[in-house]
Amino acid sequence: MTDQPTNQVAMFSPDLPTWLVAHAPPEAPYLLAHATDGVIWGRVDGGRLIRAGEAFPGEPAIDVALRSETLQTARLFGPEGELYVWRVGSRFGYRLLVDEVGGPETAVFADQQRLWGTRGERGRENRAAGFTLLVDGRQGLRHAPPVVGLMPDQRVALRLQHYVAYDAVGQAYVSESRLVDLVIE
Repeated sequence: MTDQPTNQVAMFSPDLPTWLVAHAPPEAPYLLAHATDGVIWGRVDGGRLIRAGEAFPGEPAIDVALRSETLQTARLFGPEGELYVWRVGSRFGYRLLVDEVGGPETAVFADQQRLWGTRGERGRENRAAGFTLLVDGRQGLRHAPPVVGLMPDQRVALRLQHYVAYDAVGQAYVSESRLVDLVIE
């Protein structure tokens, strides 16, 4: 595992989506961002970041802009690594975690967390753009992760990887965690 220092300050120039793609690890196809005005799912295709809002324009909960003014956190992730950006006051810090083949041995364990929502009767899919609208509960909570091919009752889950370190007395602890993949259950 290669871990870039976490005290770096992100300077989003000329624009946030371009900066994220340029600084992400190779083979990091997914974006999960949290902003003050909503959750933003995206995927990288041909060096371009495509937001779920482009697949479902006009959907208020889905069509959230990716702007540095409202961004709280962002993760561009995939099997090889993750770029994690977070707000610190009016500035941003970031960390790049990349798994190296043949690098030093690091103890890791996998985890999976189910996302809320199914396609059900109200969700829909935009295969061309690569997103599926998931709906949950009576309130009709919505989000659109970058997955396609779900049956109406199937669920989507985030795969995570946790890195284990040891303190001075040999006690194990999770030193870092990162998103790895989106899977259909």
